[in-house]
Amino acid sequence: MSSSIARYLAKTAFKLSDCLSALEGRALPTNLGNRVARLCVINGLRKHLDFALSAEVDELCSVEGQEIFARARNAGLIMNDRVPDADLMHNNAWHPYCIWSPRVAREDTYRQLATVFPDMRYQVGRACAVGGYSQLYNELGLLPDPCIAEEARENTAGPAAEGARKIYEQIMASPVRFAVMNDYDRTVQLHTPKACARLNADTAVLASLEERQVFEEYFHSPIDSPWIYFNITEDQGIGDHTVKVKPHDLTDSEIALFTSPLPEDLPTMHKDLLILTAAFEGNLDRYARLRRPGQTINYELHCVLPGIYKSFAMAIWLERNPDILELIASSWHPREIKTLRAAIHARRIMNNDIHRLLDMKNVVPDDEIPYWIWYPTIPAEWALLKLAEARPNMRPQCARACMAGGMRDAYTEIMDMCDDDGKPVAVDKYLMLEAQTCPGHEFFEADMLRRKAEQGLDDLQAIADGDEEWKDNIPWRQGDVGSPYLLSRLQDSCHSVVRAGEDWGMYEGLGSDLGRVRLYISSSPEARARAETRGGVMHLEDEDLVVD
Repeated sequence: MSSSIARYLAKTAFKLSDCLSALEGRALPTNLGNRVARLCVINGLRKHLDFALSAEVDELCSVEGQEIFARARNAGLIMNDRVPDADLMHNNAWHPYCIWSPRVAREDTYRQLATVFPDMRYQVGRACAVGGYSQLYNELGLLPDPCIAEEARENTAGPAAEGARKIYEQIMASPVRFAVMNDYDRTVQLHTPKACARLNADTAVLASLEERQVFEEYFHSPIDSPWIYFNITEDQGIGDHTVKVKPHDLTDSEIALFTSPLPEDLPTMHKDLLILTAAFEGNLDRYARLRRPGQTINYELHCVLPGIYKSFAMAIWLERNPDILELIASSWHPREIKTLRAAIHARRIMNNDIHRLLDMKNVVPDDEIPYWIWYPTIPAEWALLKLAEARPNMRPQCARACMAGGMRDAYTEIMDMCDDDGKPVAVDKYLMLEAQTCPGHEFFEADMLRRKAEQGLDDLQAIADGDEEWKDNIPWRQGDVGSPYLLSRLQDSCHSVVRAGEDWGMYEGLGSDLGRVRLYISSSPEARARAETRGGVMHLEDEDLVVD
């Protein structure tokens, strides 16, 4: 390694002109230790042949630990119809994954590449699906792979469409398919492919690569977000200008998937709203099938939380898969792992399974103690009494659960339990709210007012923790509500369930709302058309809904 390359790699400062020079394929930046500069180099190498052939790039690619540049260089050569020499590809770490974007090479180039480097034949097969090279695909003798099938299926426009259709039909005619390519981690399982694979919208098809984010010093690419799933070009979507892809409006056939058993092969690439809906409803089979392995989507946490409360199966499956649980939590904030664990404890309590909360050897930490332990299932009186006795800090929620269930005797016994200082459970505004709104509220409200006076509490707000305002909810009214707003179209977007700026809710401050999705799915095409005439949203309360 020359001293100049060593100096470049050591410099981490951002320099606008250097990044632009790399994107345009004019020269290597002098600050290759800078993350943004490195991404610009990768992008430039994939697009500009002269840059990929330059001596300084060749030297950089030979440096140990800089294999990512060698892959980008080789991808650029291939897409510009130059099969790399053997000395540029002798290391498998130098083999690029995506060799079909931003440019598709000629069919003969890919044919020669597969002949000289047979380990690249599946990348070549994928390029055939993009370029419509059905003849070359047949020559490769590949196992039928879902990624190649989905790439071919989505290639429906232009001169490549007919060849892509033939590739798709050939793959789908096979009784068994094999998961060889993995777009999430850019691996190709040549020797140990998983059999019985199915099409599951886990492919970064060509159209998904259109989104770009302009480079800047504090570059936050779409790929930076934990809910953006693919980086098959390894440049994290960087570019010299921003390109935003509009959310997809779901078609009638895609809408039908919400109310039908899922087919063996998913017929769409748009499954994010399907994932969020399955998570929210606690539908474990659909969620486990659809979720993106090793990834999360935006607001998945907000939907998984209510799903845990609703579904014992969802709760236990996540408990048995702590890696998935931690992944979901970290997509928002690492501390949310405790929120998820608390939800699982809550679901167990609602099943009257309280032994873990009573285990004094393996004590559940206080910050994993759940609050909503009575929605959507109210525990038995004996379970609430035992919890309140063993865990004094759970007495307020146990008392609320008793009120929600109309359990007067258990409520009274819990409220009379004293702490080490001989003081009974303190009245707070959340207990008072439950007393005022629960069935049989006359008894509970009167008792709360009596206790409030006895405890000398004038201002309940003053004793409430501002970080716990989410407790100021009535689960039976706000846990899973309908919507009066009918949309004219439904988008495959997280904002169909969590509106921008409204990601709060009853689940320790987190929330989501499936009401608009359900209303749209259950509405007639005529009603949706009327919503279109109202500017895209129709408030049903203001409409004459009588059908003559």
